[in-house]
Amino acid sequence: MKSLHYFKDLFVALIVRPLLQDPFRTAVTVLGVAIGVSVFLGIQLANRQTLASFEESVALVLGRADAVIHAEGQPFDEKYFARLLALRQWVKAYPVIEGHAVEPRSHEVIEILGADLLQDSGIRDFSLKTAEQNLRGLVSLVLDPRGIILPEKFVPGENFKPGDQIDLLINGVETSFNVNAILENKGVARALNGNFALMDIAAAQAVFGKIGKLDRIDVAFLQDRDFARMRKKISATLPDYLRVDRPQRKNRQVEKMLRAFQYNLTALSFVSLLVALYLVYNMIALSVVRRRMEIGVLRALGATPVKVAAIFLLEAAVVGAAGSLLGIGLGYGLAEFSLQAVSLTVSNLYVASHASAIAFHWGQALPYFFLGVGLAVASALIPALEAACTPPTRVMRRGGYDLKVFRGSRGLNRAGGAVFALAGVCALLPAVNRFPFFGFFSVFLIILGLSLLSPSVLALVRRRLAGACKRAFRGEGLLACRNLTQNVGRNAIAVSALATAFMMIVSMSIMVHSFRETVVVWIGQTLKADLFVRPAMGSNIDYQYTLSSRRAGELADIPGVAAVDLFRAINISYQDQPATLASGDFSVVARHANLLMKDGPAANRLARRLTGQNRAIVSEAFSLKHNVGVGCTLALNTPRGKLDLEIAGVYYDYSQERGYIVIDRTTYLRYYGDPQINSFVVYLTDKSERDRVRREIVKRIGGKQKILIRGNAELKREVLRVFDKTFAITYSLEIIAVVVAVLGLLNTLVSLVIERRREIGILRFLGAFKHQVKRMILIEAGLLGLIGSALGLAAGVVVSYILIFVINKQSFGWTIQAHFPYGFIAFTTIGFWLVSCAAGLVPARAAVQQDPMAAVRAE
Repeated sequence: MKSLHYFKDLFVALIVRPLLQDPFRTAVTVLGVAIGVSVFLGIQLANRQTLASFEESVALVLGRADAVIHAEGQPFDEKYFARLLALRQWVKAYPVIEGHAVEPRSHEVIEILGADLLQDSGIRDFSLKTAEQNLRGLVSLVLDPRGIILPEKFVPGENFKPGDQIDLLINGVETSFNVNAILENKGVARALNGNFALMDIAAAQAVFGKIGKLDRIDVAFLQDRDFARMRKKISATLPDYLRVDRPQRKNRQVEKMLRAFQYNLTALSFVSLLVALYLVYNMIALSVVRRRMEIGVLRALGATPVKVAAIFLLEAAVVGAAGSLLGIGLGYGLAEFSLQAVSLTVSNLYVASHASAIAFHWGQALPYFFLGVGLAVASALIPALEAACTPPTRVMRRGGYDLKVFRGSRGLNRAGGAVFALAGVCALLPAVNRFPFFGFFSVFLIILGLSLLSPSVLALVRRRLAGACKRAFRGEGLLACRNLTQNVGRNAIAVSALATAFMMIVSMSIMVHSFRETVVVWIGQTLKADLFVRPAMGSNIDYQYTLSSRRAGELADIPGVAAVDLFRAINISYQDQPATLASGDFSVVARHANLLMKDGPAANRLARRLTGQNRAIVSEAFSLKHNVGVGCTLALNTPRGKLDLEIAGVYYDYSQERGYIVIDRTTYLRYYGDPQINSFVVYLTDKSERDRVRREIVKRIGGKQKILIRGNAELKREVLRVFDKTFAITYSLEIIAVVVAVLGLLNTLVSLVIERRREIGILRFLGAFKHQVKRMILIEAGLLGLIGSALGLAAGVVVSYILIFVINKQSFGWTIQAHFPYGFIAFTTIGFWLVSCAAGLVPARAAVQQDPMAAVRAE
């Protein structure tokens, strides 16, 4: 007990009191840690909420189903529902129609569930508010062919009550519905964040053109709960192309799909936390230097090295705890912003996302609190151990104390070289379960290598630039240059933080620019059609919206139209992973279009290989994900039997990560019998006729059905607009990393001014003017910013290659050509250096405001 009381007195005297006496430096460090923790927590919460909202919606819609019967990507004949009657003692079956609509005023996509309303409450939880609280109210729900039921919390800004009417776009056709009931805000009504509606199954079949069809059958087990045995019983009554799956299968597939994207965001957010830890190291290092006399006295009086180290580690823990608590609060707000950006990217690349507000409880924050505290303590280990292990006589020697580990020794240089070599080896290793673990580890090693080599770089700059600084800035420049190695430990840490932040900016900028330029080249070479037509709803990767192929096919008779290519795609699974089966007219593709082939015949020879044949081409992402190539065979179960597809080619595609299997339309119709299309493209004989042909298309198709027609240039601009929105979250992470790094430089310079106040006081006694002292600090800030920018630029180029050719390739399966945004990099480098210089303004002002006599007397 006496020992604890003694330790508490030491901690209050050596740590707490100085922290309170230097509020600016304390606040900057705590803020840096808070930003790092908040970014990491915010991204984690956004990722988790995106997936949790999807899983919750699927669970609410499926209700208490134990199994789901479906044909992937398309409806099936309802006669198979009758076959389940033979198993009625074992299962209870519930037929379902799935449809989508768009609410015209809000432009929100609505998922509509068609179910047997008289039976469905046995599997799904919902409670209805009808206009008439009797049997007549229920009759209208079942018999009204335009009856619909909306949740209490419908899409934002839209409030309905029983008896109202609502207009919705169904496959581009505006249809009026009668709101016959409202779902109370519980159970299935909470699905999809309110973007949901319910209809009677007969009405839904008529509205969505699925008379005699079902999209799925939800099954509840009555006796035997073993899924494997029950699946065998059910499958025996059904054709092979109908799958019997667990309800959770869709969640698992989406989770697998999103895993790479979410891991990449997590790794990027961790960089901000890593940069923040440099602040903690710098603070503890300065704390050790400022208390060197007290440390020496304590050691001389018998204090053990463990107790001395514990004092400074506890200081780091206090700062880490304060920063983590503040960061958790900030992280909740940041998560709300991040959720929108993450949801947008998920919707553009993967699956429709209707994420609700962040669900956060303080109990969930404990791991992030301990992470922040633990990393802060880890970052303080080196200065704390140095304080504990240095002999008291050396600690008390005036002007003789500095951290040996950052003196730029040959050992550090050899260690840095070895770390860089290991990073190169890791970059060559394959992914682990499709996650580029070694790629990210390689990036971490490069950051570590930068930190190890920073002292030597500072020494090199001092030797090479001392003369130039003297000639350009006279004595102030010479002193500023020599100060680079006077406090190697803190300067090296500041440079490392700046280099890491700038490395992130440069590498992500090169990667995004390279991806964008690759997409520009890709769409420029592949999008050859003059007009692109699809229903005026959903996004380009939503394949549930269809057009009539008969009416689209008749457009080939329009004067000036050279050809029309009909496109149809359905979402399927291959090897239990999501994929897209697409079809098109390869006779048209061969004559007018162009596909960038990675392997296989040229696009103009594909028609002979694919038309009327059981062959396919696959996208690069599909090829890499499933490790298949030209000559391999894909086995698919279709409504008309088993389809074995020989892969005839692999082509480049950047539209989605799940991958495409593309077959000729004749093959698709033969095995799937689905005449509908999702979109079509029109090739013109004379491009000057585009406006006339567009008007004719609207006249023939767009009378009742709302369609979206884009010209070639319009579609290319739309693709790039979606691309830029998709990467909005990465730009935000870059800016945050820079803010943390600049805080680190500001803290370093303030620390150096505090530590060198005796030196500055002596300079003032020797005749140095205030503006000369201020100029010296600003030049030093500029030199540190210049070194950090140079190191970050060099490392950023290397890391960009790892991002492009390792991490991106292993995560998403896309081949990207490297393109350098030279103008942007030059502008960013200059801007980053100017911001670094500006960080010296506050410590420069503090240096000239201190009293020289008090500064000298302090020593």
